[in-house]
Amino acid sequence: MDTDVARALRGMVRTGTVVSTNPAADTVRVRYDDKDGAVSYELHIMHRFSGKNKDYWIPDVGDQVVCLFAQNDKNLSTGWVLGSYFSDKQPPQAASQDVMRLDFADGGFVEYDRAASSLTINVPGTVTIKGGTINLN
Repeated sequence: MDTDVARALRGMVRTGTVVSTNPAADTVRVRYDDKDGAVSYELHIMHRFSGKNKDYWIPDVGDQVVCLFAQNDKNLSTGWVLGSYFSDKQPPQAASQDVMRLDFADGGFVEYDRAASSLTINVPGTVTIKGGTINLN
């Protein structure tokens, strides 16, 4: 790969650890793994949806994240958190091509196993279901 292109890409993608969150602004600050502990400006968080349909998440302090920055931003002030990733330090909670699982810090989780066609919802507290007509078979 051309050295100028490689250098530009290295400057655009960074990994790091979330050190603070600002849910009201939908931003976090990240300490970079490759920058001697330097901390980012407030970075916006990428979401799957933000229009008519919405998807919301804020990574926790300590989460490992991948960040993308504008190509010509030498100060790394214009950037976005693309998401988190698993590692030896933070391993996945499942290891199956057929399982989709969402875990919460209080022990609750939602898991769908498509191979078994089974849905498990574990909630340590109250479950509230609202709807016009609810059919249970």
